[in-house]
Amino acid sequence: MQSDPLLTQDELDFIQKILFKPPQTRQPSAAPQLALGEQLRELLGRLGNEEHLSLDTHSDNQHLSFPLRLVQDDHSQSRLELGAPLIFEQGVSERPWRLVLPTTLHLLDSNDRPSGFQALELSNSGMLVKYGKSGTPAKDQLLQLLLPLERRVQLRAQLVRRVSQTRYAYSLQTLHAEDEQTLRQYLFEQHREQQPQAAAVG
Repeated sequence: MQSDPLLTQDELDFIQKILFKPPQTRQPSAAPQLALGEQLRELLGRLGNEEHLSLDTHSDNQHLSFPLRLVQDDHSQSRLELGAPLIFEQGVSERPWRLVLPTTLHLLDSNDRPSGFQALELSNSGMLVKYGKSGTPAKDQLLQLLLPLERRVQLRAQLVRRVSQTRYAYSLQTLHAEDEQTLRQYLFEQHREQQPQAAAVG
C-alpha cells in the first residue's frame, strides 16, 4: 500500500506561490502559513520545539533556507509558518548571497548620528561600505542600518579589510532576533525582484 506524501499537491503549490508572489501584493508583517497533513503534523509533534526546522530549495546555483515554526491556534490546530530565508550562492563553496544595492543605504551610529558609512553591498553576514569621513573608521562598532519603509536594523560591524581608499568590508551581526528577521526579509524582497522567474510566475 502506498503511503500518503508528507505534503499534498495543494501544499506544494502554496509554497511555490509564496516563493514567487510579487512583493508589492504581500503583507510583509504576516508570516506565510502552511496547513499540515496528519502525517506531517505527527512527525513535527515528535520533533518538538527544540529542533531547528527549515524548508530548503536549490535552483540556479542558489540555496534558500526558510525557517519553519510549528504554531498551534486557539482550536489546537497545528500549522507551519515560514520565515524569511537565508540565501546562499553555491559554487566551489557556499557563501551568503550578496546584494549589490540599487541605491546606497545610510548607517547611523548608536546615538542616531550619521556614521559616515554608506552600504554598497549587503548580505546576511557582511557588507561593503563607503566611508565619507576623514581618517580611518573604527574596527568594531555598533550601527543602525536604515532600510526602505522606515525599517532599521541594529548591528555590530567588525572590520574585515580595507578594499580601497574609501571602501571597507565589514562582517555584521544583528543585535536582536527582530533585526535578523528584518534584514532577511529585506534581502528576500530584493532577491525576488531580481529573479526573472518571479515576474513570469507572478
